[in-house]
Amino acid sequence: MDLTIVRHSISSDNGRGLISGAGSDVDLSEAGIELAQAAQRAFDWNQFDQIFSSPMRRAKQTAELLLGDQASAINFDERLTEMNFGDWDGTAEDAIFEQYPEIFNQMGMFNEKYSDYAPNSESYDELVNRVTGFLDELKQKYPTASILLICHGMTTRALFAALLHVSPAQFGKIGNVTLNQIHLDETNHFEPRIDLYNQKLN
Repeated sequence: MDLTIVRHSISSDNGRGLISGAGSDVDLSEAGIELAQAAQRAFDWNQFDQIFSSPMRRAKQTAELLLGDQASAINFDERLTEMNFGDWDGTAEDAIFEQYPEIFNQMGMFNEKYSDYAPNSESYDELVNRVTGFLDELKQKYPTASILLICHGMTTRALFAALLHVSPAQFGKIGNVTLNQIHLDETNHFEPRIDLYNQKLN
């Protein structure tokens, strides 16, 4: 199985430096639309056997722009939604860093303790468990397929973490509309091999 994972294009929250999780279902910004359109021209998006997307607006809009006439082939799955940051959704990330610097790691990402501070939030373990169920289903149904996933930054990190059995906190920030590819060897218990990580298209 070959997985190509793409984070959505620039959203209105991304452009304002806001924490944007499952509780912030925002649209792409004008810059995000332009970036997705450029990415559509820079890569063959019609090469995949199966296509899945988060149903959140910023991911759905990205998927539709990338796939164009093939957008009807997109399967939307709730398990690909962004991490739920609880009461922190929509908050300025700089403000959280100033108040709680201890929950950020050396890469500037939330560490595993963040959910102890953010009320009503989803923990890393909960996120990884969510995407693990999705991955297990893909392995069962499409063991040799080439699959495109269009989702979110934290969700992408969780997908890699689930496959490599590490914490999502060990992965850095995922850029908007970058290519992330991982091969799973179906002849060897789906042993993972990372082929691309955070690769810009243009």
